[in-house]
Amino acid sequence: MNRTGLTDTGGSRSLQTLYFKGVYPQVRVAVIRGEEPTPPNWSLSTLLLDERRNVWRPQLPSTEDDSSTFVVWTNSVLFTHSPTFKSNMKILKRGYYAFFNHIAPTESNRPFFSKVNGENILMINKYIAVCCYIGRCAKCASLYMLKCLYFVFMFCCKIREIAYRIYLYPNADLMECLEELLRCRHKLAKLVGYESYAHRALKGTMAKTPEMVMNFLQLLTDRLSDNGLFTTPAHSRLVSDICLGFCRYNIEPSLYSPYLSLGACMEGLNNLFSQLYGVSLMSEHPRAGEVWSEDVRKLAVVHETEGLLGYIYCDFFHRQDKPHQDCHFTIRGGRQCRDTGEYQLPVVVLMLSLPHPSRSAPALLTPGMMENLFHEMGHAMHSMLGRTRYQHVTGTRCATDFAEVPSILMEYFATDYRVISQFARHYETGQPLPESMVARLCESKKVCGAADTQLQIFYAVLDQIYHGVPQNRSTTEIIRDMQHKFYGLPYVPNTAWQLRFSHLIGYGAKYYSYLMSRAVASMVWKQCFVQDPLNREMGERYRREMLAHGGAKEPMRMVEGMLQKQPTIEDFVDALVSELNPNFETFLMDSES
Repeated sequence: MNRTGLTDTGGSRSLQTLYFKGVYPQVRVAVIRGEEPTPPNWSLSTLLLDERRNVWRPQLPSTEDDSSTFVVWTNSVLFTHSPTFKSNMKILKRGYYAFFNHIAPTESNRPFFSKVNGENILMINKYIAVCCYIGRCAKCASLYMLKCLYFVFMFCCKIREIAYRIYLYPNADLMECLEELLRCRHKLAKLVGYESYAHRALKGTMAKTPEMVMNFLQLLTDRLSDNGLFTTPAHSRLVSDICLGFCRYNIEPSLYSPYLSLGACMEGLNNLFSQLYGVSLMSEHPRAGEVWSEDVRKLAVVHETEGLLGYIYCDFFHRQDKPHQDCHFTIRGGRQCRDTGEYQLPVVVLMLSLPHPSRSAPALLTPGMMENLFHEMGHAMHSMLGRTRYQHVTGTRCATDFAEVPSILMEYFATDYRVISQFARHYETGQPLPESMVARLCESKKVCGAADTQLQIFYAVLDQIYHGVPQNRSTTEIIRDMQHKFYGLPYVPNTAWQLRFSHLIGYGAKYYSYLMSRAVASMVWKQCFVQDPLNREMGERYRREMLAHGGAKEPMRMVEGMLQKQPTIEDFVDALVSELNPNFETFLMDSES
């Protein structure tokens, strides 16, 4: 007999159902001991074992009163019987309860919720329970995990559609506000002599014109389709990516966090900057009233020969009244002072939302937190190493499609084992983070990568068309046509996703910038750093050609100086597509281990 209550030969022992209140502890103890609790007052039908499939098969309760009990009970069985499922299904459980506990029907959306009844909920729970039998090996557990996810997905479709329709309901006032914004932007562009707002917004960028942007996006779409990375009609690649990625690259952040303490990561950044630029990060004690919270740290950025370059205020830890976002912003830009002849030192802030250290452990970061730290530090060093005449064009105050290049490039350093191995140590044992774990982390990012890229293309296309020459059709008609052409999923009638696309405000006509910046960062990494990420000569060239000028130099000229060639749109597309190809060395490493 094992913990599941099943014999080694696959024979069944009936596990009867019971009301959750007051009985859950007894059930849990019995399950752990491999026993069969038999209180006399159980009111629901039994869970039977289908010996052919070795899965539990619940019989649905017959009364309405039992329905809510069954919902709670099946979830308690799911998360009690299996320690494997307990970790893997945590997100599913959280999302499941969040939906039913926090989205309540109102008079305006009651027609949608009329479809959500006890029968639908019970059907979902039934298939959760059907698929939650855990086999006697990890491989079986993974297979049943996939089945469970598949059935949950299929039976949640209608509920997800309801939530989708409510969230994207076309509000007439917001629709008029958006269309008025687009009209005013076009009028502004015409007043200053441009054909459209997009033409005005793209002046001075790497792309230069809307036509170049659309050419880039269309070519990228074609390449993704030609390579079979994204199949728009059926999205079969997307489904297989999810399944394979879940099995092979189930990255559990808690396994990585002990190796990624905040202190170790900051030491890693200090070593990296020292080797690339000759720059050190030195802690300074702030003066009274200088910082806005006692947990804000002040770092002086000091060059080995040039001296002090600037200051970074690190507001890293979560606070109740603090905005929950990771960002970099400038307090004071660097500039050449005409009166004194000296350079005004830049002052910037890095704001993250990291967990506080505990009594027994330092602040431990997940892989995502660590990458965000490196990403935002890339922005900070752009500001620190910039040396421009005017402060309004220093550091990150540059073309939008160039501003993210230094930060995205830092993400490559953050996932390169030669860099990570210098600082990632277990905070208790001192053991280094295994190379195989880093390889799996890198490969996990390619799961659904093509689908994500295609979605970004769709967003960028929509942004371009909205800010292009006005068309005699509504924003909803445009999104319906572009969604079919550039994403493949059908438009859901009576929805207005564009009203939730907040980037239309801040990024007007420049949402493509993320894709182009990633392409440039990829090219810089592969050509200049992939062979030796700690190469001082390349670090100095990078500072001299790309980081020093901010927005004072044409962005494409900076890229040409770094790559020592003039890149084409085809080069940008190739760089993005190559990022999605699997690493077979990692596959072999996984197979051997």
